[in-house]
Amino acid sequence: MIDVETFEEELNVLKKSYEHGSFEYGNTNILFRSVVESHFHNVQRIDKHGIYIIRQKSTRRVLFIGKSGIINKQGNFKDQDIPRRLKNVKNENISANEWFKNLVSDMGPLIIEYIFLRETPKSPTLVASLLLQAHFNEHNSLPCRNNSF
Repeated sequence: MIDVETFEEELNVLKKSYEHGSFEYGNTNILFRSVVESHFHNVQRIDKHGIYIIRQKSTRRVLFIGKSGIINKQGNFKDQDIPRRLKNVKNENISANEWFKNLVSDMGPLIIEYIFLRETPKSPTLVASLLLQAHFNEHNSLPCRNNSF
């Protein structure tokens, strides 16, 4: 059985072990995709697979937990890294720019945190599931923008 700590405890353990960062998005006059490209342009790392957390800036409330980096049979990441995943079309074919603009309208400025993972010992799917479980255990629900896990 896997013991799951609180969301913040699980996140802090990950941050101690893996490279991580964050950026803010609140000015909807600037396209979200441009903010992502600008931020990750300055991140000196080839492999950018892992997990990301979208928070409401004012309250630090977790709004969404996502992953990027499906591992294939050979144990290698497929193409989609964190920047690419953030810029992709969201559910219901809504562009990332529109999805984040709507989220800022509803929740105010955002903080997007991310943690870069290696293929082993923890895959993005495992880590995202662990964080979703921790959130569910604490709040008896998923973050408001996660539909399932």
